[in-house]
Amino acid sequence: MRAALFMSLCLVLILAASPAPAAQGLQPPSGWQQANSGPAGQAEQFLDLMVKGQLDEAFKSLLGKNPGDSLDKLKFEVFSMYKKNGKPVGYDKVMEQNAGKSLLKLRYILLFKSKPVMFDFYYYNPTGQGWKLRTFSYQGKDVKKIFQQ
Repeated sequence: MRAALFMSLCLVLILAASPAPAAQGLQPPSGWQQANSGPAGQAEQFLDLMVKGQLDEAFKSLLGKNPGDSLDKLKFEVFSMYKKNGKPVGYDKVMEQNAGKSLLKLRYILLFKSKPVMFDFYYYNPTGQGWKLRTFSYQGKDVKKIFQQ
């Protein structure tokens, strides 16, 4: 009797600890990330703010408080994109690529209702001390480039 009770209890614990079959392939929703958890966290924080329409805060979160004058042109281009296409509805991560141990490229698409806009973020970590954003780019004219590496 005790052996049967023990076996039943073990079986219940095993079933309770294993994920349900329907949940095994489940991915967190786009944009879900702990704040500032590495390069993906920084890029997704930027994109979350873009989706909310908080452009200044988005660029500050990505580039810091003093990003420089060259950013004004980029902000104007992105603002013009918002005026033309409306506010984005979300974003998707489409690629993560390493070049050795110290370079990382992340590609996301910002989803406007009328078209996607691709953002590439390039990070560098030569000493293992932490990833630093080196540069980023965006382009929304040629959708085919989203599929190119």
